[in-house]
Amino acid sequence: MTRPGEWMLREIAEIPQVIVRQMAHHGAAYAETGARLRRNPPRFFATCARGTSDHAALFFKYLTEIRTGVPVVTLGPSLGSIYDADLQLRDAVLLSVSQSGSSPDLVALQHRAKQGGASTIALLNTTDSPLGREADIVLPIGVGPEQAVAATKSFVASLTALLAIHAGQTEDNSLLAAVNNLPEALTQTLAVDIDPIVRDLLAAETVFILGRGPGLAIAQEAALKLKETCLVHAEAFSAAEFRHGPIALAKPGALVLAFLPEGPARASVEDTLRLAKEYGAQTIPIGSGTLGFACFDGAHEETLCVLQITLFYRIAAALSLALGLNPDLPPHLVKATLTT
Repeated sequence: MTRPGEWMLREIAEIPQVIVRQMAHHGAAYAETGARLRRNPPRFFATCARGTSDHAALFFKYLTEIRTGVPVVTLGPSLGSIYDADLQLRDAVLLSVSQSGSSPDLVALQHRAKQGGASTIALLNTTDSPLGREADIVLPIGVGPEQAVAATKSFVASLTALLAIHAGQTEDNSLLAAVNNLPEALTQTLAVDIDPIVRDLLAAETVFILGRGPGLAIAQEAALKLKETCLVHAEAFSAAEFRHGPIALAKPGALVLAFLPEGPARASVEDTLRLAKEYGAQTIPIGSGTLGFACFDGAHEETLCVLQITLFYRIAAALSLALGLNPDLPPHLVKATLTT
């Protein structure tokens, strides 16, 4: 019989070696897919995903739009499964991201997208699946079995696969080198003292998690993990969007945690965090140059998100255990959710 949290903690600890194996076994396939996209650029991308995988798709959206200018639209899976929409996707690429590759609504959307003229790429942990069997290009996430219901290593590996594909698409050797250097940085991240953050979260009545650009994707993932594993009502916002209404809730008892990006978006996130603190909320910045996070110093702008969410997974697991819960088996959830 396993102890509470044993699966989730073990899978978080495996992340550095998961990335080593992933890039060794599948890095060439990611690079080739990126090169194909460079040779035959789509008119636009569309994404097909749910839950944690949809957060990876949002990461892909920001990464692609910021660095290439090619639009990325998010398609609701119900367009294929319920509404049977006639999708107009000529010269587009549909990217599906899924762990199981089995959810009927994702399969239906991919099918309708192909009928509408899109070429399809599926990034999957289970490649021999309904999504995988119908996609034009199938790419393994390559993490193997994941026993904890809440995804951790599969999400991180989804991000690294997307980064490697993008590096091939843009011929960005510095980004590819940063991805290959991630295991060492991840090992350092796993050694960071998280106890002060866990104590602050235990005292919070309301939690808001902020990001900007690609960091919005990990803010959404972090909020989901607090809901899943800790039964905490947490909401994620763009730091800019937070100031268009939700900041009214920044008051004593609220905690605002922000993933600080590198680059031009950092100042706006820091400014929003400063305002939240002035209004009485507890604030936690997670990024380079902040106390206790020397592991982030000098991190590549696009790979920093991988380090930040890995750190947060440890926080979520520790908080769940401190609350007397079992993060491996959240109530009402199963590993593969098959929605229509």
